[in-house]
Amino acid sequence: MKPAGRPLLALLVLSSCCLVQVHARAQRNAVSPERVSPPTAGPLAPSELERAAEAIDAALIAPCCFMQQVSVHPSRAAEEVRRDVRARLAAGESRQQILDAYVARYGRRILAEPPPAGFGVALYAGAIVLLLASLAAVALGLERVVRRTARPPVVTAGVDPGIAARLDDELAMLD
Repeated sequence: MKPAGRPLLALLVLSSCCLVQVHARAQRNAVSPERVSPPTAGPLAPSELERAAEAIDAALIAPCCFMQQVSVHPSRAAEEVRRDVRARLAAGESRQQILDAYVARYGRRILAEPPPAGFGVALYAGAIVLLLASLAAVALGLERVVRRTARPPVVTAGVDPGIAARLDDELAMLD
């Protein structure tokens, strides 16, 4: 492999590792509906209800400004949503039923994470494509810099000895 190709390879390996880490964290932090949906045979225990409510709060954006998740937003509207989520869970509604009710009331912008369907898929794919394109642009830029700094040596085999002597004399006079 050429020395100029090594930075490109290193950059691609590093970016791949970063993408794997981001994906692994997203999967680890994701809450599966099976873990938070109430069982069909009775109400949730208080600790399970609170865990399920916190997961739903993190999945919703505060309807007052659509800027932060309900779980961290300090507004009255967010507090009302938190109370409503807990009441709905206590009444036996599932996570998906609660999320669907909020989407029906406020639209998809209430969701903290767009669903992976339709335009949501384009958002995810677009982010990955932009990341890969920017990494490729950086790698090409680095390769050009490396190529410019590694210039071939100047060949002086065909220089007339008289011209070389005259040039040496003129350079000596400048010193």
